[in-house]
Amino acid sequence: MTIPLLLLAGLAVVCLWGWIESYRIREVETEFRSPQVPKEFEGYRIVLIGGLHLGNNNRWVQQLRSRLLTTRGEVLLVAGNVKPSHRANNSTIHNRLQRLLEGLPFPDGIVCVRGYRDRKGFWDEPPESPGYTLLSNNHLRIERGASGLSLLGLQTAHASHLDRGLNQLREALETLGPTAQADLKILLGQSPDLLRVAQGLPVDLILAVDNLFYQVRIPGWGVPRRDSKVPWSWGFGWKAEGRIRMYLSPGLGTRWSPFRFFCRPEIVTVVLGSVAAERHGAD
Repeated sequence: MTIPLLLLAGLAVVCLWGWIESYRIREVETEFRSPQVPKEFEGYRIVLIGGLHLGNNNRWVQQLRSRLLTTRGEVLLVAGNVKPSHRANNSTIHNRLQRLLEGLPFPDGIVCVRGYRDRKGFWDEPPESPGYTLLSNNHLRIERGASGLSLLGLQTAHASHLDRGLNQLREALETLGPTAQADLKILLGQSPDLLRVAQGLPVDLILAVDNLFYQVRIPGWGVPRRDSKVPWSWGFGWKAEGRIRMYLSPGLGTRWSPFRFFCRPEIVTVVLGSVAAERHGAD
């Protein structure tokens, strides 16, 4: 009986560690510096969250809300996967999302995009006065004087559908007016595949949130499985392809099991800077 008991105790310790890890929200501040950033947006703070998977864990939601209430930023971006499962009741999840976002101090508002798990018409059935703006093949322009920052979002959450994502990104870019053509253009989404989708198009920065299939990371290897088509060598943080930079965050919530291993939940603040073309980002 000794060996089975030791194995059981070891399993309990691992589960406890994974459960504690899911509550250890870390706050990351990083920079994006580019000549494309207008001087009026020097020091502009973008807060990025996603992968919420809002289940019944009220304690975790309250902890996240407390963190967001004290996070300095001009705009909050929510990169999809709000529902914990495809079948979760839309009205219930909308209520949880509203309780999380209500009264958060972001002067330029809260912007959301669709996630892969946000099915069954979730974003098509918003409550009255939802408190956020949904981007779906369109853009939102934030102005500072004569300059602007344009946030873009797609209807297709799972951008591994390359042709569909490419067509929808083109459609979103077509919604930009003449005055927005010179804006810093930021694409918000759930999938890191957006970095492939955006190649050759006038996108300057991609902000994506994806735990790369479950919230487990093996040191020295990475995640054991993923549902995107990005290289296996990819981890979280800054990535680059061509002239486009992307920040990939592991998100906040958990799927299926309430555990995280070597993959702490994350709130990201991206600070914009208008100098040093060769320095686009830092962890």
